[in-house]
Amino acid sequence: MIGQRTRYSFAQFLELQEPMISIVLLGKYGVQHVSLSHGQLLHGLLNTLRDLDDRTLMLALAEVVATAGDLRARINPKYRFDERQHDLAQCLLLDGYIIRDKKLVQADPSISDAAPLEDDLIAALQNSVAPRAQEIIAKINDSAGAFRAIPPDYNASLVNARVALETLAGDIAAHVASQRQSPAAFNPSKWGEVLAFLRGSGEITIEEEKGLAGVFGFLSPGAHRPVGIPEDQMTRLGRSFALNMCWFLLKNHLVRIPQH
Repeated sequence: MIGQRTRYSFAQFLELQEPMISIVLLGKYGVQHVSLSHGQLLHGLLNTLRDLDDRTLMLALAEVVATAGDLRARINPKYRFDERQHDLAQCLLLDGYIIRDKKLVQADPSISDAAPLEDDLIAALQNSVAPRAQEIIAKINDSAGAFRAIPPDYNASLVNARVALETLAGDIAAHVASQRQSPAAFNPSKWGEVLAFLRGSGEITIEEEKGLAGVFGFLSPGAHRPVGIPEDQMTRLGRSFALNMCWFLLKNHLVRIPQH
């Protein structure tokens, strides 16, 4: 439900308040023996929130969203609160939750019980043998960073997500090619040729090739203009498509690698 990036952002947001505010807030929802001090407030909050169960975390987030006016009144200068609130709101949106009328609303009802894909994808990349795994992770993080910027750069968010997808597909194609006895003829810088090679090698089906091509096209500049959907939600949708396709490519390839 709630990813690690949002938990870190929530810790930064609560650090603005007096420690007792957070102790009471979390205590209302059953979090006992919370020890927070001015000297190590951020560290204490992070340790508490990082492993908090999703239900309790959502209850605390919902109260913070509902009482933002009271929390803001306690902070000076106000821009500190506004900047941290913006970051938290954008992180929540990346997880699929919209702040509307002082309530947390799911952008997509299907996400309620789903584990955060981005966290799992990054962990899988870190454990993979993809030559450019760290570059791909960096692009995923750059995509989130552009989304959370003030003001948000939604185009850059999608471009970075597209580059992550393109890079991963290129790494997989290169690995498949290295297992062949005869040299593979495809241009790794051409998305269409990479997909055609993966399909021709049996790595993906024709339908999966079409799906990957469609997502890549959706992520291309100018192709994701929102019609009746706010730009932030349209960007989140496109980014989610890209991360899901990265997950598919990675897991689909890993099951084909012989285990020793």
